[in-house]
Amino acid sequence: MMIRQARKEDGEAIVELFRTILIDTEHPIMKDLPWEALKPAFVEEALREDYIQSYHNALVKEINEEIAGFCFSYDGQLIEKGIEPLGIVLKNYSLPDFRTLLKEESFAGEWYLDSLVTKPSFRGQGVGKALLKGTYDLARKSGFSKVGLNVDKNNPKAMKLYKEQGFQKVGEVKLGDHMYDHMQKVVI
Repeated sequence: MMIRQARKEDGEAIVELFRTILIDTEHPIMKDLPWEALKPAFVEEALREDYIQSYHNALVKEINEEIAGFCFSYDGQLIEKGIEPLGIVLKNYSLPDFRTLLKEESFAGEWYLDSLVTKPSFRGQGVGKALLKGTYDLARKSGFSKVGLNVDKNNPKAMKLYKEQGFQKVGEVKLGDHMYDHMQKVVI
């Protein structure tokens, strides 16, 4: 079992896992277009250095040389700048403009845990906890003392994990049609 920085060749596996998040959050684009039309654009985005939800901002957990889970995390103040390239990619694929991130997601001064997902066949094996630990280490190395995230109020399993990890609710945000608790953890 190994946590490591994602590489370009992990792009497609990351995108397939990210699809789970788009489905779980009921992102409208998943109802509007088939995954086969969306996936090539998401893979291209995952490979771009200038896009925030890219392999260069991802950690992966490997088990037996298979990606069991991943997370995106970064300086939360970079969200707005980091989503600009999305519009370019969508246009290149003749897709409608949509966002998978909003600047309201992150609070000032935090390292933002954007996404975390474990492949269903690896759930219950500590993948999420290992990715969280890797995120804390990355935040500290980047000079941050707080990690922030949003958890859907209708996701009690995730809420339980984050509370067990020491996250505390510091606010609420509405993303799409869902209400989320914004939580932070001090990682000094």
